[in-house]
Amino acid sequence: MSPAMSPPMQELVSVIITTFNREDLLERAIRSVIAQDYAQIELIVIDDFSNEKTAALIEALRPECEQRFANFIYQRNEKNSGSNASRNRGYALASGKFVTGLDDDDYFLPSRLSMLVPRYDDKYAFVCDTLTRLDKDREHGGNNAFRVISLQDILCENVVGNQVLTTREKLMAVGGFSPEIKQQQDRDVWTKLIIKFGPGLKYAFSTQMVDAEHSSNRITRQIKKYTSYRKLYFKFRSYMTEETRSNNLFQLMSFRGMSSAKMNKLLWGKKKDLKLRLKLLRRTLKELF
Repeated sequence: MSPAMSPPMQELVSVIITTFNREDLLERAIRSVIAQDYAQIELIVIDDFSNEKTAALIEALRPECEQRFANFIYQRNEKNSGSNASRNRGYALASGKFVTGLDDDDYFLPSRLSMLVPRYDDKYAFVCDTLTRLDKDREHGGNNAFRVISLQDILCENVVGNQVLTTREKLMAVGGFSPEIKQQQDRDVWTKLIIKFGPGLKYAFSTQMVDAEHSSNRITRQIKKYTSYRKLYFKFRSYMTEETRSNNLFQLMSFRGMSSAKMNKLLWGKKKDLKLRLKLLRRTLKELF
């Protein structure tokens, strides 16, 4: 049964954008928030000590932003502090009932907030939809199918994506973004939210575009995956079923480049779900042929 959709709401939504030296992409992100067909928006831009081009862009856009948004905030860090600190600064400044983020190299479709806000259900930790990569073909609208994201789902892999819509109260209650997690920080927060507030909701439609085409390095490419996944594994291991632990160990071994024979040996006797069994089989066949 589908969660009951709330009637159209005009609660204030705070959108937080963090940025560092990507003024061209930042302008696209900001304009996608300006174009939202949802009225009550607060836009907060946290500049992580960019060069002067970012501040110049903000000043050029300020009149339009102040006219469009219920509130517009731009703040610049005194030193380069990283994405987690910048995000936390933005969420601390937010005054909306609802909060959501937007990376400076991504953008929203105009219906993003008007589709997510009425589908928010307080029985769940958050609501999200299915992001679309610009280098992949995907239909963007209409499908109201959804899935419930359980704790074991998010502990196996980030099936949510990089943005959700939730309440500021919930996000602050779990401490926001963890400074020690340098990669997969989104998955870390979604996990904390689900642990404290229950499952999340994910809809099949898509209102967020993730840009994997531009030449700038995305934050997630700058840190070794193994280290970050290992930190998350040990942080949340006590919440994992044996099947989920096996999935995480497979992922860690993959990052280390281990052979399928060694993986099978280390996972021998551990419970494995069908998905992991298929992954191991495919890896074995790839090595053989």
